[in-house]
Amino acid sequence: MEIVVLVVLVLELVVGVLLVMSVRRVRARMRAVEAAQQELEAELAGIPSGGALNPLLSVEILNAAELAARESWAARRFGALVPRLVVREVAARAATQMSRQLGAQGVEAEVKVVAPVLPAKPQ
Repeated sequence: MEIVVLVVLVLELVVGVLLVMSVRRVRARMRAVEAAQQELEAELAGIPSGGALNPLLSVEILNAAELAARESWAARRFGALVPRLVVREVAARAATQMSRQLGAQGVEAEVKVVAPVLPAKPQ
């Protein structure tokens, strides 16, 4: 009988330790998400809202992989392995190109990549 009680106590202890570890992981993840949220809110606060005199334009590149593959053999071969890098690079190049073209037309504009939409990680 004492052995059964001892085994049950050990099992309860193991389960308790696992629960504590799980709670700590969840709390750490919550802190990371909250920090990311604060960073995003700070970044969004710095984005001008636009208005009648100062309009804000938004551009979403829908075919980043195709554009990258057209421009680079490395993107054709490795683009599927590093889609986030491809999207980030295409967005940066598009911003640079837009800035140059607007400047050539005499438009004073600030062109920057604010928040590229990244493909979700496969689960």
